[in-house]
Amino acid sequence: MSKGVHVKFSNVSKRFRTPKGDWYQALKELNFEIQPGEFVALVGPTGCGKSTALTLLAGLEQSSIGEVSVDGTAVKDIDIRTGFVFQHDATFPWMSVANNVGAGPKFRGLDPKEYRPLVQKWIAKVGLVGFEKHYPHQLSGGMKKRVALAQALINEPQLLLMDEPFSALDVQTRSIMTDELMTLWETTGSTVLFVTHDLEEAIALADRVIVLTAGPAQVKADFKIELARPRKAREIRFTEEFLKIYQNIWEVLRDEVDIAYQRQLIAPSEK
Repeated sequence: MSKGVHVKFSNVSKRFRTPKGDWYQALKELNFEIQPGEFVALVGPTGCGKSTALTLLAGLEQSSIGEVSVDGTAVKDIDIRTGFVFQHDATFPWMSVANNVGAGPKFRGLDPKEYRPLVQKWIAKVGLVGFEKHYPHQLSGGMKKRVALAQALINEPQLLLMDEPFSALDVQTRSIMTDELMTLWETTGSTVLFVTHDLEEAIALADRVIVLTAGPAQVKADFKIELARPRKAREIRFTEEFLKIYQNIWEVLRDEVDIAYQRQLIAPSEK
């Protein structure tokens, strides 16, 4: 089992130069922490800066002001301890399922004799035994997402970043994958930061749900999800306790969604 890490955003601001040459501020004085092994979901309106926070933590971008740190060390580059599951498929189309799952260990220079048993282990964990020689174009959307999860988790990441990984799936498959993710995460001990627009998904998965403002992103509220584990997303969503938590968070999130929507209506007239 991998040991999770401590994550901290300290007064983090991020600005980008727009194609017109202006500055766009995505994050403003963003502050929050994630404890080792904790599963935290970020929710907020479209374009509020959720994915930007992930890219800073992944070391793909640097903050303009403030510091993002892992175990007390500022994130300056991509860290071998970090795994990333993207919104869109990130599998290699020319590789079989087995080779996709084993890509990480291979690129890290491990001996094939050492990682091949791990490949088979993770293929079994994500329910793809019998599909080892298939290629991504021969798989369903849910199966490709299982490959992506195995591809990330085989490296035993101490920090797992997920950017709306199930958004392209149908409702039924998405619910199944949510349960699969919870089962896999409970065996790894990784620290997780999960970005989603789906509040039900966030509550079903997370220990905490952090609500961001419409942008530039700041923490508006931080909710502890006191639902017993292990959880089954397909069952827990209908409980009275779940519905109460959903209502409490939505009361806070709704205003930010309205603000973002009004901005979208005004924006075209300003161009």
